[in-house]
Amino acid sequence: MHKLRRISGDPTSYLTRIIGSKNGPRGGRLSAMLGRISMRYAVLNGAYTRTGIGGIKVSTWNDGQKEDLLHCYESTAAELVNLKNSIINRQIEEIRDICPYCGIGGHGQFDHYMPKAKFPEFSVHSYNLVPCCDKCNGLKGEAWLQTNGARTFINFYIDSLPAAPMLDVQVQWVVKNGKRVPKVSFHLARPTGFRTESFALIESHFRKLNLLDRYKNQAHTEFLALRDAALGRKAKTVETLRKFLENYLEQRAKTLGPLNWRIALYSKLMEHRPFLQDCL
Repeated sequence: MHKLRRISGDPTSYLTRIIGSKNGPRGGRLSAMLGRISMRYAVLNGAYTRTGIGGIKVSTWNDGQKEDLLHCYESTAAELVNLKNSIINRQIEEIRDICPYCGIGGHGQFDHYMPKAKFPEFSVHSYNLVPCCDKCNGLKGEAWLQTNGARTFINFYIDSLPAAPMLDVQVQWVVKNGKRVPKVSFHLARPTGFRTESFALIESHFRKLNLLDRYKNQAHTEFLALRDAALGRKAKTVETLRKFLENYLEQRAKTLGPLNWRIALYSKLMEHRPFLQDCL
């Protein structure tokens, strides 16, 4: 997982252009609501912090207004496409195609961090749009706050992430069809010095998106990728291969970020000398 960058410019300007692209009665109704929507934008902009966003109250809209507000996002207007492209292109190039919620798949969709069913006025607010994969989008759904008022999911625009790795990887090696393969499990471990409150949010995020099991299910594919890279090196000694894989891991960490689950897995696999010997 990795932090996201917000796009530049006033979010209201994107809203104004999207509404301006609407024709007919709906365009007129949305234009009439623009003042009220702008006030709500000011509320979100002012509270868009780690401690403030969860306190934003739901506003009351009638069914017709909700339908019009949601249509801003559900249409195929060129201005909406431009907004989505701007959000994607603002991200670091090497990881812009990776879902920040899980770090597994490509984004493909956009999630509304504050659910659009509850906050239809923020359906095209740039701060509320998170590029993500379809799996995470479906699992997240309309979840927002827990019963105690704490947020359920990490907001990758504003929430803090640990500087140190937070995944503990356990590996048991077994032999299948004459080849050594790993049985992998993942566990969360709070890094020293990282706030307990912030880590509770991370734990909630992982639990709701079933990330530990999803990583486990993807681990064999990543093992094969690492093994192929090692075999392709055609190293003569374990020490030579280890040095190559350390450099490989360092580069992958620069690309994916130090918190990506693949980095934790690769690091653990490389500790096993018999695995390295198998790759000579």
